[in-house]
Amino acid sequence: MNNVKKVADMGICVGCADCGGCEHITFKNNELGFPAPIVDENCKNCGECLKKCIYWNSNDN
Repeated sequence: MNNVKKVADMGICVGCADCGGCEHITFKNNELGFPAPIVDENCKNCGECLKKCIYWNSNDN
């Protein structure tokens, strides 16, 4: 998996939507009521969303 789902699964996503420019990413409120990225099955795992994510890049992952 080379997409923003990694960030959401790690619990560091805050729903800022910087990754939202991709047609394969939408947002839906999670169980706590906060926006979370949903990556569809057509994702090519190109990693562009991770490059845009300030939380992924700030953790040197």
